[in-house]
Amino acid sequence: MLRSDNSAGLRVLLVTRISGLEQELRGRQLPGIELVRTKTAEDTNQAITQAEVVVADPALVAPHLDRAAKLKWLQSTYAGVDSLFQDSSRRDYQLTRIKGVFGPMMAEYVLAHILARERHLLEVARQQQARKWQRAVYRQLSDLTLGILGVGDIGSAVARAAGAFGMTVWGLRTRSEPVSGVERVFTPERLDEFLAGPDYLVNILPSTPDTRGLLSGATLDKCRPSAVFINIGRGDIIDEASLVRSVEQGWITGAVLDVFPDEPLPEDSPLWSMPGVTITPHVAALSLPGPITDVFEANLTRHQAGQPLLHLVEWGRGY
Repeated sequence: MLRSDNSAGLRVLLVTRISGLEQELRGRQLPGIELVRTKTAEDTNQAITQAEVVVADPALVAPHLDRAAKLKWLQSTYAGVDSLFQDSSRRDYQLTRIKGVFGPMMAEYVLAHILARERHLLEVARQQQARKWQRAVYRQLSDLTLGILGVGDIGSAVARAAGAFGMTVWGLRTRSEPVSGVERVFTPERLDEFLAGPDYLVNILPSTPDTRGLLSGATLDKCRPSAVFINIGRGDIIDEASLVRSVEQGWITGAVLDVFPDEPLPEDSPLWSMPGVTITPHVAALSLPGPITDVFEANLTRHQAGQPLLHLVEWGRGY
């Protein structure tokens, strides 16, 4: 375990694999805290018994939470916190997540893959290697519709980026209130109607009991056959067999997948070699030390002043 020199301050336990986060936190010289960094499960299991505040990757800290007798507040380093619901029954502390950080990166990922497909960039690269001069017809993004499952903080950023290219944007959310930049808003009861319209369908929903398996079975047969499914939310929105079947049956023409039920994606998964499927290793939006520390620092000031924390997770909703 590595400690800061301020042994009299509020004990903050850091449990993370994010490169540079410890250095960023120490470099800010945040007042009134004793920063304790653990690097092994054994160290975390011991140190968490005394920690009042924890900054952590959810999956790393979840197995140890039931030993955190003094825990008052946990700052997740990620936007998604589903691991903390699966591995622990603890609900007697404040949980905050990262918000307002990942939207632009997610938007870049989505638009990059849409543009790559519409402008045939991979095909053009292969043609260059073959010294082949061949033009392909493409569609303008302003003629296409993007459907976003989950138009919260991140989904709204994706909607703004798509709107800048002139795309029509539809959104699926639990409430029917209008969203800026989203032309039509659907609730889950109208899922089939929502799926029937978009040329590209992007999932940004968190993992909750209501969203797990939402697109499994034959659900995607409601899509346009030319539609492409992009998943940057959680892998358990659809099981692998259902996704493979959707592509093989022609319910969708392909998929761009950054998240999976099991990660890393097993080498024997048929998704690796399926025509029309693009695999990326959960990189749509990386957790970077600076923005994470910004969120923690703002919340630390509030915590020390007894003020409400930013980006609190609602235990009943799961996000």
